[in-house]
Amino acid sequence: MLGVDVVDIERLRKTFERFPQLEDRLFNDEERAYCRSFPDPIERFAGTLAAKEAVIKALRLGPLVAWAQRIEISRAEGGEPTARVRGGGADREVNVSISHDGPVAVAVALSP
Repeated sequence: MLGVDVVDIERLRKTFERFPQLEDRLFNDEERAYCRSFPDPIERFAGTLAAKEAVIKALRLGPLVAWAQRIEISRAEGGEPTARVRGGGADREVNVSISHDGPVAVAVALSP
């Protein structure tokens, strides 16, 4: 199954300004450290969030709030993203691709 998601970067920036606690609810320590290592962390948060949503759609998991901490987006040394899903019967990896262009971040997930 294929999942796709798009996140408006400025909309996410405004949402984090209004609700800063969302960052901790949606992302784990490693994801936050990765995103914060860039000059504009919100752009990376948007890509990571889009990847999580794409995984949810590809696996038909349910609402983001139930899965945000159970889906981890990590990067290989070369920067290639992968997703690891914990729970729901078994741990699994899902192939993901993330791209940024202008005001949006987009991600695609392909379930095995």
